[in-house]
Amino acid sequence: MRLKEDLNYTRMSKMEDMIAYCGYNTAFELIRDNLTEDDLLDLLEQFVHEDKTGLVYDICQDIANDKYEWVDLEQIKADAEDAAYQEFKDRRLCDE
Repeated sequence: MRLKEDLNYTRMSKMEDMIAYCGYNTAFELIRDNLTEDDLLDLLEQFVHEDKTGLVYDICQDIANDKYEWVDLEQIKADAEDAAYQEFKDRRLCDE
């Protein structure tokens, strides 16, 4: 595992050097200034399809909530069940 961490550090260090050499401060600036709008959209599409972090889900959920008034009924039900269970546990502790 240590070797993988060292390789990631080396790769990030090289990327920072490369970005600075090109006259930029961040990878975002370098990419934004050197790709066409179509290339940027293709890159976004690739990131959306390959996302494993949940970030895309969160963004879609925010859009659905804000623009379309969508609500996650399963989450609402789960939250209500959790609250009811917590209340049950609290009452049980008070009774003892």
